[in-house]
Amino acid sequence: MYKERTEQMFFSKVYFNMTWALALTGLVAYGVSNYPPFRMAIANNVAGLFILMLLEVILVVVLSKRIMLMSIGAAYAGLIVFSIINGVTLSLIFLVYTLSSIVTVFAAATGLFLVMALFGYATKKDLSSWGRFFIMAVFGLIIASVLNLILRSEMLMYVYSFAGIFIFAGLTAYDTQYLKNIYNNTSLTPEQYDKIAIIGALKLYLDLINLFLSLLRIFGRRR
Repeated sequence: MYKERTEQMFFSKVYFNMTWALALTGLVAYGVSNYPPFRMAIANNVAGLFILMLLEVILVVVLSKRIMLMSIGAAYAGLIVFSIINGVTLSLIFLVYTLSSIVTVFAAATGLFLVMALFGYATKKDLSSWGRFFIMAVFGLIIASVLNLILRSEMLMYVYSFAGIFIFAGLTAYDTQYLKNIYNNTSLTPEQYDKIAIIGALKLYLDLINLFLSLLRIFGRRR
């Protein structure tokens, strides 16, 4: 019973971290989109946008590989910086899609995310093979999206968007089970578990954001 309670506390920390990170990203994205100088600076500066996206990738890699060597403060700072940068890059969606469709699609993505997270938490099936498959599939998505920057094919966009829904829904289940297994099969200090809760929040944050963007490309109502 004690282990179950502490496991629930662990997942509470994961989802609390994920929630405030998402809220911070949303506030930054909405704020930038409603401040014309910032909005135009982002929309008209392809090189700057690329640099911001590269910084996001670097932050994810550093946090994933080095978080256990960081202080708690540095780990939280990394998540905060990532959430802000991602908010800046995501501000562009407010220029393309209506606010009502963004809210509606995000609600739908959250519902699907919660269903898959619950499945990953409750299932007795080992999802390790899912994880390997979906992680490799993410690289395919990246290649397809980069290729479509050149081809500008609406059909290809729909194909990799539908694939993205499938992939990130699966990763949500896998990442949830992975976090549960780490908690139940390791013996770490409270501080180390807090760090796992931070990187776990980042993983689930990325699953939900990418699920949302995949759905938005298909169902979002354009301005």
